[in-house]
Amino acid sequence: MKNILGLILLALLALPGCGDGPNACNEGNFCEVNESGNAACIDGYEWLNASADDDFRCKEKTYLPVLGDGKNTTTAVQLTVVGTSADGLNVPRDLEFHPNVPGQLWVVNRGDESIVIYSDMGQATQSDQKKKAGFAEAGQHFLAQPAAISFGANGNFSTIHETDQLTQGAATPEDFMGPTMWTSDLAFFNAGHSGHLDMMHNTPLGMGIAWETGNVYWVFDGYHSSITRYDFVDDHGLGGSDHSDGIVSRYVQGNVKRSADIVSHMEIDHATGLLYIADTGNNRIAVLDTKTGTKGSNLTDLNYDCSEYICPDYHYVDGVNFSELISGTDQGMSKPSGLALHGDHVYVSDFATGMIYGFTKEGKLLDWLDTGRPNALSGMDFDSDGSLYVTDKVANEILRIQAL
Repeated sequence: MKNILGLILLALLALPGCGDGPNACNEGNFCEVNESGNAACIDGYEWLNASADDDFRCKEKTYLPVLGDGKNTTTAVQLTVVGTSADGLNVPRDLEFHPNVPGQLWVVNRGDESIVIYSDMGQATQSDQKKKAGFAEAGQHFLAQPAAISFGANGNFSTIHETDQLTQGAATPEDFMGPTMWTSDLAFFNAGHSGHLDMMHNTPLGMGIAWETGNVYWVFDGYHSSITRYDFVDDHGLGGSDHSDGIVSRYVQGNVKRSADIVSHMEIDHATGLLYIADTGNNRIAVLDTKTGTKGSNLTDLNYDCSEYICPDYHYVDGVNFSELISGTDQGMSKPSGLALHGDHVYVSDFATGMIYGFTKEGKLLDWLDTGRPNALSGMDFDSDGSLYVTDKVANEILRIQAL
């Protein structure tokens, strides 16, 4: 009807718009008369009041096509199962594309402490291989109960693990766990001792991990209820054991909270230095400014990586800018878990409900998608084409979500 009115008003008023007054079609209302003589919102805008034939005001579109463009159901997107247990998936908890190998997707399995590596993911030539260390390789330690994976720009990657149980028999204590850094060179990577480049042992219940720079990774430390920065400095080489040069900086202890068996993923916006955190136990998305804070006192709890357990470079960080960005309660979330940054948006999977939410980086809700998979979704990542990949740890599947 607005198209007809546009033609009539254009003819009557001989103006480059429709109507007059505050509701007119004009530049100020982001409305224009197109080549067909119809009133239309400019690109990126939609009608403010679509049912009113005499209101030509437009508002900025807030919907996200990969989440269904405001329709909120899987019928509004193309949802495809692109990975299954037949590929070796066994309680997949996180996934990430290799930054330097197009189409190569790495998935960490909790069920059998392994990694499945897909090549040409989502293409007709898709293939997969599984890496799982045997007992002799002590894979049950280096990749014990993985919760998350994060790649660095150099192609190395790190995993973090949710366990405070014995991982090397009686050889080491129950809490002898932390992040492991690996080579992604498939000629050497085997998910065990000889395929790892470095490891530190100060976070036995790690729930999420995010790469910052070089050999620096941030960890959601569920054991200490903190966000912890791990700098491996120089790796010890494949299969080594010297961890003494590492630096551990513990932030905001007591201000984040783990939910057992539900991952708490994180990602850094490298343009701003802001670390976005799925603070699952507190039902919120929090933000930590990684460029703030000053070195505080040394950590006093036991660690295992330095001579006689004295680590002068293991310390607290004071004066950090840390805040709640999104209240899960206000947005209908219950257990925010997976998190991915893509473009100008923050995507969050709610484990409890199976919803995937899209926000601005300032925390404004733009759109959401009901996948119909409660108590299942965890890790998320985008490919170079803007398709969203999500792990379903219950069905042992990888889902690909694409805009129609």
